[in-house]
Amino acid sequence: MYFSFETIPAFVWVFIATYVVYWIKKPRLSKNEPPMVPYKIPIIGHTLDYLFNAEKFLAKCRQQYGDPFNLYIFGQVTTIAGNEIAHEVYGHSDTFSMTNATRDSFPLYRILKSIEKTDTLKLTVKAIREGLTAKLPSFTERVQKTLMFSINQEIGDCSQPKLINTTNNFSRMVARSVADVLEISKNEDVVNAFADFTKDFTSIVAIPPIFSFIHPKVHTQIITLPLRFGFNPILKHLITLKKHLKPVLEKRLKDKEILGDKYEPPLDIIEYFLNNLESETKVITDDYLDKICDFIFILVIASIHTTSHHTTFALYDFAGRPELWDDLYEEQVKIDKECNGELTPQHINKMVKLDSFLRESLRTFAANPHRSFESYTFKNGTTIPKGRIVQTYLSDIHYNTTAYGPEPRSFLPYHGLENNFPASKTDKDYFVFGAGKHACPGRFFAVHEIKIALHKLILNYHIKTPSGKIEKKIHVGPLALPPNAGLIFESRKK
Repeated sequence: MYFSFETIPAFVWVFIATYVVYWIKKPRLSKNEPPMVPYKIPIIGHTLDYLFNAEKFLAKCRQQYGDPFNLYIFGQVTTIAGNEIAHEVYGHSDTFSMTNATRDSFPLYRILKSIEKTDTLKLTVKAIREGLTAKLPSFTERVQKTLMFSINQEIGDCSQPKLINTTNNFSRMVARSVADVLEISKNEDVVNAFADFTKDFTSIVAIPPIFSFIHPKVHTQIITLPLRFGFNPILKHLITLKKHLKPVLEKRLKDKEILGDKYEPPLDIIEYFLNNLESETKVITDDYLDKICDFIFILVIASIHTTSHHTTFALYDFAGRPELWDDLYEEQVKIDKECNGELTPQHINKMVKLDSFLRESLRTFAANPHRSFESYTFKNGTTIPKGRIVQTYLSDIHYNTTAYGPEPRSFLPYHGLENNFPASKTDKDYFVFGAGKHACPGRFFAVHEIKIALHKLILNYHIKTPSGKIEKKIHVGPLALPPNAGLIFESRKK
């Protein structure tokens, strides 16, 4: 290959630029920090191992460097907190914030402006606890009817085996239940808006955070450029909700004015927001409508995406394990006969084998990011600086040998039943729903809904994987996603 004299300065400048970037981005640790795992590729650091081999890579680092340890990922030092340290992170919510940690990579505040307000999260949690969890028994019948409608619509008659796309179908199924809790489930446009909202927003932020090698905020600015230039695929969902929600709210205000003390408030979250956002509201203004729609979509993101994922995971775990089919089916048949097809909370509580199976399915590989608001010294004496991202390495908790025996990564369908650990209960070895006072307030409704869905599906269909084997989950970094192979449904003979 021929190189002219003129190309030499270009190579020199590239070398200088690379060296400057390397020098600027070289990780600098404060005094007494957790150990930094060595890496071979400058600037890139541990990014590739973390993205494509996280499970084995993190386990190896944990074994060699203890808990916690530091990695260099996407241009910044990240502290990985395992079984010993993660409990401290969850236990000091004033120091560590998960919401703040995801702000740059998942900038939802660009769409839902209310997220930026300090009281938004508190009011959302309060709405879930008081408007949903506290009234859970009252929602059971409605959730059951809505799920059966969805099952008939999304899966239907399978007298001949039918391959079902689990990604879209189960999102709509859960979306319809959430819409029912909001009292607008009869509108298919709203159901589709709920089902597609998170998917369409994810399409905006789907670019890998390569610009974070420069700075996380650079990445945020670039991935949100389409929004600033008018490309906003989720704006249509907000418009759809506003269109159908406004007349519902106006009718309720009018009924309150006419009926006074005789007004009987409907049982749904919309009524809760109507009474608690601005109790003296006399007219539905655009600002008020924007605010209540923001709150609703926050609930949609927190519920539909995760609940549909957990339902899908559980179905794949069931479909790939024929040894569990008869046992779980027999429990559902027995309960169905007891309730004559109309489930009550008492009957759902009797699904002890299904509950235990679900708990085991939820025990999956994951990590949750938290950002430290101040310098913090862990109990083992290591210190991290203010602003540090701390990934809670949940696999180190969920697969520890003390709690789950010598083969913790094996599927233990009745571990929860044998140890009296229901699926919705958090404990020191089960952080699926977080921990402490900041544990997910919607976990009771989510488990309730998933158990109803699984009960009805197992009762009505033979379910198996196309391969006849356990389908492997899709791993992106430390996160697990459901397989995309689809599931085969075949109607049971009555």
